[in-house]
Amino acid sequence: MTLSCMCFCLFIWTAAASLATFRATPFVLYAKINGSESMSCECPDHSCQEVFWYRYLERTKSLQFLLYCNSAGREKHGENLTTTRFKGSVSSGQRVVYSLRITGLQEDEIGFYSCMFKTKSIMPVGYYIMPGVNPPTVKPPTVKTKTPKKTCNCKPPSSPKGCEQSVLWPGIGALLLLAITLAGTLYYFSRLPKKCRHRFTKTNQLR
Repeated sequence: MTLSCMCFCLFIWTAAASLATFRATPFVLYAKINGSESMSCECPDHSCQEVFWYRYLERTKSLQFLLYCNSAGREKHGENLTTTRFKGSVSSGQRVVYSLRITGLQEDEIGFYSCMFKTKSIMPVGYYIMPGVNPPTVKPPTVKTKTPKKTCNCKPPSSPKGCEQSVLWPGIGALLLLAITLAGTLYYFSRLPKKCRHRFTKTNQLR
């Protein structure tokens, strides 16, 4: 490895370590054990001729160089890496997009994965891959239902049941008032002296 490549890898290690510390990645991938994941790094123009892929493993707290790829599709893998597991590719159109596909992911490969363009001071945010970890379940939002207040709205005469409560109590009150008045009148006449009642009867007969 040349001195320039070593310096560049040192810069990647510093940047990756800081990113992994803060976990500044919007992409979290919950991969299965022995599963595969694909990642991509997009260059805003055609000046990105070379890209370096790397990862920061969470368990060992170590940075690992994965793959070098140029615009012609030439690859160079890192040390002690199986070339069949890490495969790079490039596609060009309006923008140049470099991709990396990893197969056979294991639990000890949880970490931060990203790339760095050699001729650009651009460092994509990257991916946080978590093999063997189940994605969090989102609880459905709870909807509070309001109990409707019961109101008595009068219905047409054909449906008298609509206002039973509003009519029943005034009717009972009127009947009670009439009963009290009648009982008071009967009690008043029952307390009158017999003579007064006799005179009252004669007077009615003379008339």
